[in-house]
Amino acid sequence: MAMVAGLALAACSSSPDESQPALKLVQTPVEVPESARLSCTSMLSGLPDDGGLSERQVVDKWGNDRMAVKICDRRRAGAVAAIDAANATLKNVDERQYEP
Repeated sequence: MAMVAGLALAACSSSPDESQPALKLVQTPVEVPESARLSCTSMLSGLPDDGGLSERQVVDKWGNDRMAVKICDRRRAGAVAAIDAANATLKNVDERQYEP
């Protein structure tokens, strides 16, 4: 058993003459556009200028608008929160790397 462990360590070790390749991994924070932080109320459907909608049309447009805004806001808020959390984690990792 000790022989197998010794062979495994010998296979993994490198000689001092071998130079290690220079490799630096850099993680950059993701920028969220300010427009993504805004509410989705711009998705509301337009109304005719003459205002000639029936009660049924008003109810349908209101329901569609309400559902579209709720879905959009949840997706948008989730995406922004995920990006902010990833950036915060990245910041914490960077701070720990430079601690003495």
